Amino acid sequence: MLKRLVNLPFSVASKAARAFQDREDARNKAKYGTVDDPGSIGVASEAPRVQAIDAATVRITAADVLARRARGETIAFVDVRAQRGAGIPGSLHMPMKEISVRVSELDPDHLVVAWCDDGVLSTDAVRFFRERGMEDTWALAGGLAAWRGAGGAVEGG
Repeated sequence: MLKRLVNLPFSVASKAARAFQDREDARNKAKYGTVDDPGSIGVASEAPRVQAIDAATVRITAADVLARRARGETIAFVDVRAQRGAGIPGSLHMPMKEISVRVSELDPDHLVVAWCDDGVLSTDAVRFFRERGMEDTWALAGGLAAWRGAGGAVEGG
């Protein structure tokens, strides 16, 4: 009897979590045609793209970012690489596999610049952010190499 009482909260929480996941899966299936959340689709994944976007419409150059920073705009830099390494100072490390649960850490009213090594993975992140209403979200064109080339500061290497 005691064992059943102790396990009751876990049983109820487990059923609630399953019900929530079933609702999320149904919502994603209706919206995207798949139960996969767009934030869980990796670049190397063979999963179909949720929504095709023109990369040119979501990319921003390092020079433009530096100019906006010089004008005093608040910019949240998001490193979406799986492994943290040398990068843009002050960046929030949010690997692609975590963005669906960590998106709330970003202020939707500020400019968000997602970046990676080459600008490809960050395009997927921007698609995910924009699907959630974060319109002033951009992928850093050319990634970290372009940032360095434009004279942006780099920490850790």
